[in-house]
Amino acid sequence: MSVTAGDFIRALTRVAVPETAAQYPFYYSVIQGFDDVVNGKAKSISGLSAPDPQTLQVKLSQGVGYFPYLFTLPAVSPIPPSPTDPNAPLGVAQGHKQNYAPFVASTGPYMYKGADGIDYTQPADQQKSPEGYQAGKSYVLVRNPSWDPSTDPNRKAYVDEIDATVGGTTDDLQNKIEAAELDTMDALPNPKGIRDYAVSAALKPFIHSDPTFGTYYINMNLAMPPFDDIHVRKAMNWAVDKAGVQRLAGGAILGDIATHAIPNSMLPGLKDYVPYGNADGSPDAAKAKAEMAQSKYDTNKDGVCDADACKNVLMVIDQTDPNPKMAALIQQNIQEIGITVNIKQFQTTTMYTKCEDATQRVPTCPSEGWYADFADPYAFVTGLFSSVSLTPSCCNDSNMGATAAQVKKWGYPITGGTLGADTQLNQCISVLGDARQTCYEGVDKYLMEQVVPWVPYRFANQVTLTSNRTLNFHTDASTGWISLAQIALTNGGK
Repeated sequence: MSVTAGDFIRALTRVAVPETAAQYPFYYSVIQGFDDVVNGKAKSISGLSAPDPQTLQVKLSQGVGYFPYLFTLPAVSPIPPSPTDPNAPLGVAQGHKQNYAPFVASTGPYMYKGADGIDYTQPADQQKSPEGYQAGKSYVLVRNPSWDPSTDPNRKAYVDEIDATVGGTTDDLQNKIEAAELDTMDALPNPKGIRDYAVSAALKPFIHSDPTFGTYYINMNLAMPPFDDIHVRKAMNWAVDKAGVQRLAGGAILGDIATHAIPNSMLPGLKDYVPYGNADGSPDAAKAKAEMAQSKYDTNKDGVCDADACKNVLMVIDQTDPNPKMAALIQQNIQEIGITVNIKQFQTTTMYTKCEDATQRVPTCPSEGWYADFADPYAFVTGLFSSVSLTPSCCNDSNMGATAAQVKKWGYPITGGTLGADTQLNQCISVLGDARQTCYEGVDKYLMEQVVPWVPYRFANQVTLTSNRTLNFHTDASTGWISLAQIALTNGGK
């Protein structure tokens, strides 16, 4: 069965249906009628139609420069019609809600082992997931017999089978890589492995460092004292030793010093933009104190905060090494401007949950990172800085653009709302070409100079270890992981 336009309509409908809890549905709000489905006002998306099987018509509420990228995301993977109910709005995904992943109908070169045995004529709760999908444990991909390489020049699909496992200690995985029992592994977090490969002439060819669309940063909550004061936030940017943080993280191999928010890989025109500190990542204590002296929290104007709001400030961090070491350095840096912190460590997912929920009222989180979902600045800034991404959505952790009513509802001590960037973000949406880059450069400068929600410290590289039999290798800049369809091995992996 070939892919038709209706398959994409079903996929987009599934993104909109609230029961599926799809990630980032706001990307597709620009499609007419999409939000009506999200809000339960309609069953179908009025802006989508298929006049014939090979034609998909999409009506937008406004022109958007990022539109083509929306069809590169997994959420729009085509969904075939149900063999028992051709009119089912979600096709073979009907009834799966949040557990459709094992049952996805593959159109690419690989599929889960055993996927050809899925019986879509059975009700969703009676369908058996393929043996190649063991959630949170392992995944086995084999060739998809329905894939035609002549129609897909981008994905080479060199290997016949891909076996992936989840878990294991970094030492054990590294040993397997060196013995060619394992062909590739994410080197993060594995500072020891990075050091081992970086200094060994024999191993160095098999450590790969590739730029991504990601930034790591210290998040500051604009609704929580003392970070409700922009001078405090600017003082933080002058005070933090980014070069020291980079060394503790694993060195320059993990990425360049970040001097602004949006990665240079997306905005190369800002590669020399350094609004705070120095280009080499070193801090400027004098300028940090000069900025703090302008804050309402420094009553005697000596550059050191003397208000209670600066004492014992809650800092929520990722407990995974080397984050505690990095947080300790940041703690030391900001003590010089009078900010003392109470560091609380949590497992990665729990840390993000606390930092992303405005009702938790966390003042600062230094272990956060963000990767754009596709190669356009819109995908980087919208989820982080737009008011549509405030709690309960995701992931405006700085609470930018919160109204006075929201701040009050969430239990914050300040009155009034917080600075936002909706106007700046919205003006770039429909811009095309070189002007689009210029527009987002303006957004970045506005964020760094007028709002200052972050102390960005590293533009993320993806660091990967491979075995000595790995030939072809490619990193996906959005996911920060390898492209499985581009891997090649010597002698076919034998």
